[in-house]
Amino acid sequence: MPDPTFDEELERRLHLLEDPASSDRILDDLPARDVLLAALGLVVLTVVLLLWGYPR
Repeated sequence: MPDPTFDEELERRLHLLEDPASSDRILDDLPARDVLLAALGLVVLTVVLLLWGYPR
């Protein structure tokens, strides 16, 4: 049996997608801390892989 809350939320989000004039957001913005941590993680991973792939 489908969950009515899920169906209502799905309809709300679909309506937001289809209505470009809507000022509501579908999802909140990603926090800046998470973006910075992801970028830092990519830099660290890149450096580690370069050091591993090209040993001295």
